[in-house]
Amino acid sequence: MLFRKRADSANNTIPLPIALTASGDFDGNDGKWSTFFINIGDDASGRYGQNFKVLISTSSPITLVPQQAEWCNQDCAEKRGVMPFNGDQTLGFRDSSSQAWKDAGIYSIPTPHWWSWDELNGTWGSENVGLGESSPESLILTDQFVVEYTFKEFFLGSFGLAVGPVNPGSGAKNPFLATFKSANIIPSASYGYTAGAYYRNNGKGTVGDLILGGYDQSRVELDRGVSIHMPNERNNSLVVGVQSILYKPDPDIEANTFSFTSESKGFFATIDSTLPYLWLPGDVCDKFAERFQLTYNSSIDLYTVNASAHQFNAQQNATVSFKIGSGPDDSNTFTTIILPYDAFNLQVDYPIVDNATNYFPIKRSTKGDFVLGRTFLQEAYIVVDYERANFTVAPAYYSEPMPDQNLIPIYNTSFPTASQTPKPSDGGLSPGAVAGIVVGIVVALLLACLAAFFWWKKQRQQKKAYEKDATTSEIDTVVAGNEVKHRRVSELDSEPPGSPKPPVGGYYGDRDQKDGIPFPPISEMDSPPAELYSPPPGSGTPNSMNGSDYFIAGNRVRRRGATRESSGNNTPGTPAPIAELPGDDGNPKMSPVHSRGPSDSSLHTNIDEVVTRTDASPERSQQPQPSEEAKTEGSEAKAGGEAEPEAGALERRPSHARGLSDTTVQSDSTAVSQPTPEELEAWAMGRDDGPQRPLSE
Repeated sequence: MLFRKRADSANNTIPLPIALTASGDFDGNDGKWSTFFINIGDDASGRYGQNFKVLISTSSPITLVPQQAEWCNQDCAEKRGVMPFNGDQTLGFRDSSSQAWKDAGIYSIPTPHWWSWDELNGTWGSENVGLGESSPESLILTDQFVVEYTFKEFFLGSFGLAVGPVNPGSGAKNPFLATFKSANIIPSASYGYTAGAYYRNNGKGTVGDLILGGYDQSRVELDRGVSIHMPNERNNSLVVGVQSILYKPDPDIEANTFSFTSESKGFFATIDSTLPYLWLPGDVCDKFAERFQLTYNSSIDLYTVNASAHQFNAQQNATVSFKIGSGPDDSNTFTTIILPYDAFNLQVDYPIVDNATNYFPIKRSTKGDFVLGRTFLQEAYIVVDYERANFTVAPAYYSEPMPDQNLIPIYNTSFPTASQTPKPSDGGLSPGAVAGIVVGIVVALLLACLAAFFWWKKQRQQKKAYEKDATTSEIDTVVAGNEVKHRRVSELDSEPPGSPKPPVGGYYGDRDQKDGIPFPPISEMDSPPAELYSPPPGSGTPNSMNGSDYFIAGNRVRRRGATRESSGNNTPGTPAPIAELPGDDGNPKMSPVHSRGPSDSSLHTNIDEVVTRTDASPERSQQPQPSEEAKTEGSEAKAGGEAEPEAGALERRPSHARGLSDTTVQSDSTAVSQPTPEELEAWAMGRDDGPQRPLSE
């Protein structure tokens, strides 16, 4: 079937789309249309194929080529797209010169029901059909139906793109596109096509574009297109909904916009590139005729344009916008195909008319079927996917100069990497663009991972540094705290020589346990020394007090442990040792502020009695008073200064009122300083009843 290397390796590779070569010319007797090269009868040697310039038919499944006719001479044959063969200008296809031709008979040509003629006959045969001009590089399919004709209705030959078996009566055959796909030469039974426009590129024209098995992304504005399903599995016509047709002149000439579909509203229409005409509703044709100043010619069934109308239309420079969707009702899913006046400014020539005549390619529909012909496809690009029974209509792209081709495949659903028919929103990214996006994503991920790693590393280092600083800070704090404690409290912890030792059982001994209230030992820092409970300056003289004494039971500050007694032998009733007040070194002149004489109240209940009461009961008024002997001994102890306590005498309590050690007296950090004589006298003569603390440095 196929005479190329591609056939041998086709089953092992995924094929790519194939572009049909445009001739570069604009031919025809009903306008100027971009044609494409095909060859008939080539045996793969490039010597026997006859070349033709043909148009594209989206509704026909067969290949049509002109045959020699009585009414067409060599000049006419050349205009019909018949190329020279073996150095001579032939009048049409020479089946006798082809070694592959097999005559099948004369049969009618299948035509769509919207065409104006009922039956067209031609000579059918099996033949080799190749793409492009005949050469060893041409891709060829064998045993394809080819029809040669002599009638005038088809001036140029056509290359059919429709699918579905064709059976003229001699047996069914698959058309070219379906066979091409079955041979695994193209990715799928699909194509992309635009007719091109002779009026583009400053009047030089832009050729058409046909891609088999895909589409050309450089020629279509796919993001502005609309995707539409075919009617059903049997009917693969390209049916669209024309939702509106608007006429808009140059704003500098007239600012209004007019609707051609206000009465008929929307309607269904079929896209068919075989003929140039637009078969439209009668009222729409009337509005075209009114706005473009057209004249209907009933003899040729065409709307013609005279010289004055042409001048008026050129001045108006109007455009006609077709709003296309999947249905005739107005919707938000649509595309707009805009045709300028030049797209409608065509000429019809021999053999339709004897002399070239300007005409406007619209026709009234007499059967209720509406068609958007080749004229429409000058500004529209269609992507047809028979594999999935849908197609896309989008504006064709034009620029000066035109971009290079960018072929995008449409894969068959049987391929593992099958892709859907391109959707308008996809934009049809090229493989290079997709690869660039993928590379960009990978690079971005790598950079993100690298940034995350450095961030984690920095956080980890900061955490280690924080833990190290926290550990060092904790150690330094403890050391510093101990140092402060040692320096600030060392005086309070200093035991004077000969100071009595605390009882073995603790400061409270078993007495606390017997009362059912366990008391932990009270450190010097928990209870302030006795000197802090000294009377404030000016609180009164020993013999004259205004108000209660500061040290009586009702006025003194009650601190837990400060007035509780403990017995060195854990025996109730035994008075606790009484520590001498700080600074009591036996020198009356240097006696500290705490050694004032007793007040009237203190004569009866002195400080020694307050500190050494033996009753642990909360009712302090019921506590027994110490004996007179104890009082006398206590006074003697104070007067003697360094006198040692006798056996059975009251012991000094070490935890609250120790005398200052030698080190304490000479220390720079002594907690409480010795008052000056002036301070002592001010204290003695003071009359302030409020509690005050001795002045400190």
